[in-house]
Amino acid sequence: MRWFWAVLLFGVVVGFLIGYQIARQGKTHSPAEFSLPAIAAPGRTSALLSEAFVKVAKEAEASVVHITTTAPVPEEYRLFREFFFGERMPERVPANYGSGFLFRSEGFVLTNFHVVQGSDTMRVGLDEKTELPARLIGYDQLLDVAVLKIKAGNRTFKALPLGDSDKLEKGEWVIAIGNPFGLDKTVTVGVVSAKSREFEEINGRPAVTSYIQTDAAINPGNSGGPLLNLNGEVVGINTFILGQGGNIGIGFALPINEVKRILDRLMKGGPITRGALGVSLIDANSQEAKEAGIQANEGAVIVRMAINSPAYLAGLRPGDVVVKFNGVPVKDSSHLRRLVLQQPGGAVVEIEALRDSKRLKFNVTLGSR
Repeated sequence: MRWFWAVLLFGVVVGFLIGYQIARQGKTHSPAEFSLPAIAAPGRTSALLSEAFVKVAKEAEASVVHITTTAPVPEEYRLFREFFFGERMPERVPANYGSGFLFRSEGFVLTNFHVVQGSDTMRVGLDEKTELPARLIGYDQLLDVAVLKIKAGNRTFKALPLGDSDKLEKGEWVIAIGNPFGLDKTVTVGVVSAKSREFEEINGRPAVTSYIQTDAAINPGNSGGPLLNLNGEVVGINTFILGQGGNIGIGFALPINEVKRILDRLMKGGPITRGALGVSLIDANSQEAKEAGIQANEGAVIVRMAINSPAYLAGLRPGDVVVKFNGVPVKDSSHLRRLVLQQPGGAVVEIEALRDSKRLKFNVTLGSR
């Protein structure tokens, strides 16, 4: 009898499964069950993106300026040319040209310092027909940024809002506007190719910060112009490119947050000083450090210093491994240099260092550069 009940149970189960499959195949599905996620038509998406570019360009155009400068010809050179060659040399000659943008309605302009460096007169072009004189207010040579003031009495101007460069994402659309090769208010579009791109030095000066990399076309004359997000906010100042002569799709912009940190100091006028520690450094995890008996994965090793340097006067010595700067863990020698340069000259900072396996703290009054 046991086998009889086993066969009967097996038959019931098989019958149930066959019936379920037949019923499932015969069911009428509603269109909703087969619907795909809604995707915007490619043409409409392109149109919306194009509209965003056009809107930003139109809104920003009036605030983007071109900058021309002149520099004095040394009197000795003018006299030399006149005496030996009979040439009448002008007292001033064209120096640099570039771009900038109004960031305050009273006529204050942000640009790169290298656009106005070495010049004695500056003119700001609002368009191809209107140029106004300007004067240099404040500058930071290492960060390569300067503030100009247009000489226009009580006239007001349309200013661009400053955004938050920390919120930028790789792949985000950006727009560059400037004066490449003297072509006023040229608009180019690209994406953020990379964030926090670091360099040891730029054009012979130590790099104070990291940069935004973009493939938006940047050419000679774009320097000082704004890099904008699709909200029309300035997220960077177009500063330099890789390669010689023109755009190869690798341009770099100074993050606007770095400028905002020192903007009050720039507005007070004159040059901005940067901190100096007065030491030579190597990475704590370098082969040279290991050969010297340093056992550390992170930090910067002091290898040389002047007797009267800020570091020496505070008690630091060669062989010390700097592991913290004002509470920030130090990754390597480049990181420490940048942390020092981000401080103003004369600032008092706390440095934590390892010496003979002991952790020591020092209060250092930074020098200036």
